[in-house]
Amino acid sequence: ADKVLEWRDQKSIVCIILHADSEKAFSAGGDVKSLLAAFKRNGAMRVAREYFTMEYFLDYLIHVYPKPILCWADGIAMGGGIGIMNGASYRVVTERSILAMPEITIGLYPDVGATYFLNRMPPGIGLFLGLTGARFNGGDAVAIGIADGLIPSQEKRQILTGLARLSWTTDAQNNQRTLRDYLKPAADPDASLKSDLLKRLSEIQSLTIKATVEEIDRAFRTWSGVDDWIKNAVQGYIVGSPTSAKTIFEQLRRGKALSLKEVFLREWDMSLNFCARSDFYEGVRARLIDKDQSPRWNPPSLAEVTDDEVERFFSQRHGQPHLLADKFSCLGVIKQDHP
Repeated sequence: ADKVLEWRDQKSIVCIILHADSEKAFSAGGDVKSLLAAFKRNGAMRVAREYFTMEYFLDYLIHVYPKPILCWADGIAMGGGIGIMNGASYRVVTERSILAMPEITIGLYPDVGATYFLNRMPPGIGLFLGLTGARFNGGDAVAIGIADGLIPSQEKRQILTGLARLSWTTDAQNNQRTLRDYLKPAADPDASLKSDLLKRLSEIQSLTIKATVEEIDRAFRTWSGVDDWIKNAVQGYIVGSPTSAKTIFEQLRRGKALSLKEVFLREWDMSLNFCARSDFYEGVRARLIDKDQSPRWNPPSLAEVTDDEVERFFSQRHGQPHLLADKFSCLGVIKQDHP
């Protein structure tokens, strides 16, 4: 974040590119394991406060950055990787992109601004992806508004090299348009039309547009279709944390009217509260460390998750400084926050 802030005021830099050579560079599983290791060494809550402050501040900064930012999300983009990707001026996906918000499988919740962007997908889709951790492809990402264009992966070198030949100016808004105009012809104009996710929209909505999470739970558990993708998605929900499921439903329900900044401030509190309970540690152990794929959720069923327990995740960390709010106050106004 410090480097990105430095580049903001550096006139010789007109555009930032986020990309990687690794096919897993936009997947945050390794970060989660490192986070838990740091918890054991240095004290969980102190590390968590610093980690989530740094992560969410960078995510928000990318969203409101005045200069254009190009994110080339080739390969796996999940969890925190989508947080970095999502705020970029132009988000490129490819035929190799695999995306997901799989936090329910590790006893967490979709964070990094997901309260905001999951709520702005077609009705029912964001909640479905959050509750199931289902994977989707680049064309799906364009169709649901989480990416701007699908460009063949083989075009990467040519596209990035061509950036140096564009007519950049000192006007950041003009440069935003320059970047979009440059990339638009390279993107597949029919990417959204090819989306398998949107072809399943009606069935997804029949599962998720319900008044309560208990109704969704029943719909998932009684679903008897033959679509393998939905079958795998439903299984992702069934093996996920019941506490996470009930909290995710409330997260999206309560967060519909929040601004982007308000979303990150609330998620900072939520993440610290999640770090204070057992499911997160157990989920990471079972999925990422021991890899026995048999987490012992506490409580083990949705019916046993109390409203008071869910409410605790939305409480503010009273008695502790809100480090993210402090960072935001030092940032000043870069450009208009999202409504």
